[in-house]
Amino acid sequence: MAKYINIVSETTTTLLSSTDKQYTGNIKSINISNNASHDASISLYLYDNAADSNYYYFKTVNLPKATSLFLDDGLSFDISNYSLKFTNAGSDDLSIIIK
Repeated sequence: MAKYINIVSETTTTLLSSTDKQYTGNIKSINISNNASHDASISLYLYDNAADSNYYYFKTVNLPKATSLFLDDGLSFDISNYSLKFTNAGSDDLSIIIK
């Protein structure tokens, strides 16, 4: 099942967590699209609920305006222990598709 998220402000967003009962940590791909007219600085990471620690897929990456970033390897995680989080700085129009 796919999950679609629109982000319209500079913020940290929990994309998947154990409270999302219809989703699992079994992820095949993530597409992040910057639809704004300016660049964004983005981070994607796992938050360890027990240890209060972050484990980054990538940190503070520049995503130019009108471009997308597609990830399709090594994304799955144990959703009972971790949450998938995303931080956005600089863009007010991002789309994320998780499959």
